[in-house]
Amino acid sequence: MFASWWLAVVGLPVFMQPLPEAPALPAAIAVASGQVSLRQPCLRLACADAEWTASRVTRRTLVRAPVPGAIPAIEPQRLPRLATRRYIGLHSPASRRDWFYSTGGAALVDTRYGLEPVRSGQTQVQIEFGTGYRLQPYANYGTAAQGPVATGQLRLSQRVGERAEINQQVRVERGRENAFVRQTIGLDLQLDPQWSLLGDLEVRHDSAGNGGDGRTDREGSVRLRYAF
Repeated sequence: MFASWWLAVVGLPVFMQPLPEAPALPAAIAVASGQVSLRQPCLRLACADAEWTASRVTRRTLVRAPVPGAIPAIEPQRLPRLATRRYIGLHSPASRRDWFYSTGGAALVDTRYGLEPVRSGQTQVQIEFGTGYRLQPYANYGTAAQGPVATGQLRLSQRVGERAEINQQVRVERGRENAFVRQTIGLDLQLDPQWSLLGDLEVRHDSAGNGGDGRTDREGSVRLRYAF
């Protein structure tokens, strides 16, 4: 009773509008007369054993017929992952034309950078530059004293016709005391599928040899090779 008078006196005008439960009466009078309750509705769950009964009606999805002249939609497809592929068709037949490597031994420890400026079917040219430290004098065609050195190398391969090939290699090492140069020239001539003629010429120059005036040594050989 007190709630109905509170709504009628101090309530907002909105409470004078009729409620859905009593559309013919104002809200305050409907509450005061007991036709409308201010309590919140109490909801409860009811189970009619539907979960234990098999459904007799089978739902079917109806497929609409395509409209004449309509373009069919493209269905999305999952692309295969790269991990499932055994081979990826990317291949380059050419190899690198520059390289960088380090070597170490009892005579010399050095680091070199190489470059191949010319590469063709008949001609091949390779150049190398490097620096290092010589541990043993004159070992492996080196300089005459221990210490830091600078090295350089040139390799040339030229094929002449179908039976001849010329190979040339020049190696230079410069140290604190002297410079050592070694040059080799080789000629390979194929006389027959089983016979080959091999010729080599080697020239070595030591700037500290012969009392500081320089010394040059030459050596050559000719061989006949038979392949079984």
